[in-house]
Amino acid sequence: MTEPIRSPRALLLDFGGVIVSSEKPAGWQERVAHDIRMMVGEPDALPEHARVVADVRAGAVAASLWRNAMSRPMHPAELDPRTYVLDFLAADWPGRARAALEPHVAAICYAVSAAKEIRTLRDGIVELLEWARERRLPVAIVSNALSGQVHRDVLREAGLSSWFAAELYSDEEGIRKPNPDFLLRGAAAVGARIDDCWYVGDHLDRDVLCGVRAGVGANVLMPAPGGSTRPYTVPVEADIVVSSPRELWDLLKNENPPAKAA
Repeated sequence: MTEPIRSPRALLLDFGGVIVSSEKPAGWQERVAHDIRMMVGEPDALPEHARVVADVRAGAVAASLWRNAMSRPMHPAELDPRTYVLDFLAADWPGRARAALEPHVAAICYAVSAAKEIRTLRDGIVELLEWARERRLPVAIVSNALSGQVHRDVLREAGLSSWFAAELYSDEEGIRKPNPDFLLRGAAAVGARIDDCWYVGDHLDRDVLCGVRAGVGANVLMPAPGGSTRPYTVPVEADIVVSSPRELWDLLKNENPPAKAA
């Protein structure tokens, strides 16, 4: 038995894969290692450059594996900047080096997030946001992030910041998807019931699972081109699958969403 999906009274959007597509540039670890040395400003306080580069790379890999694991618990917390820098990146550095990093942990997370991805607006996102604004349909971002400030700056540089009623990032909220409380906070931020919201994300194991747990009105999966594959089976399916923001915009304009399994 199926039931029609109600039109949304608010949209909750992921950032990466939905608002922007991302590409990893070569040599980003070198740039972060250089930034770290410039932040610390003490040439003798840190390990040699090659060691810093290697540990920046290792820290990113370890954090990625941790994030995959955190798609299993019901209420995962986010990895805080201090833990990322001092435990994932510099766990085995000498005490003096770790102490030199500690005042800069937030800036280092910003440097990592900014350097390791080239972000490009996805096709149709501007038109989708314009359409939503014309209809007074509030749009909020609910996104996992190592540094939400990077995402805020990307939107500001693109001239899109004012199009969002709220921006919620996991590093600022202290929780991460698929924790359902995160989406509930997003709905509350725009004054909507969660079952009146459509949530749009690019991963089954973080986004669709989070939407199911939270009870969203509709789970929209927008697989990102070249996105990562699921590390394990997740027993959920999206209500709607679209290829881009433009396709979602077309669907909403036509006001003809598919049926939803009861």
